[in-house]
Amino acid sequence: MIRVNLIPGKKKKKAKPLPGFIVATVLLTLLTVVVTGFLYFSIKDEIKTLTARKQANARRIKELKAKLKDLDKFERLVKDVEAKKKLIIQLRKNQSVPVRILDEISQNLPNGLWLTELTFKGRSVQIKGYAFTNSDVVSYVNNLKKSKMFNGVYLAESKRENIRQKDIREKIEAYKFSIRMNVVT
Repeated sequence: MIRVNLIPGKKKKKAKPLPGFIVATVLLTLLTVVVTGFLYFSIKDEIKTLTARKQANARRIKELKAKLKDLDKFERLVKDVEAKKKLIIQLRKNQSVPVRILDEISQNLPNGLWLTELTFKGRSVQIKGYAFTNSDVVSYVNNLKKSKMFNGVYLAESKRENIRQKDIREKIEAYKFSIRMNVVT
């Protein structure tokens, strides 16, 4: 037997399928939100990393500037020391020159001649003094010309003069002379 149900029952309505563009729009929106969130947190993390690196670099630059100042001070100190060292060496070298000049002048000094003034400027030397005879002056000039320490020796002046001594009332006749020469080092 065949049974037929003639009582109307509740019919279930078939759900209408959602339109494809709404589903696609919702999925696309969700995907966009997820990608945007990922990018936001990724960029935020990168910003934190770069900020930390910037601060570390700023500290490093500050340290390096301090070291650079110390290095500059050290370089200036080294230059000052080198300049002082050169000056000391030059002074030691030049210190012996006047001693050698005086020694050479005194060794060549004949009897009957006395010096009153010795001027030393750069490489130029000027000697002034008195002699009893003009031949003593000429002898002294010739002795200085033979010296290896001097060159360009010449008698600039030689004249007869009467000299009065303080203790003695008499005048003494002498020759006043001036000699110029250059030092050979």
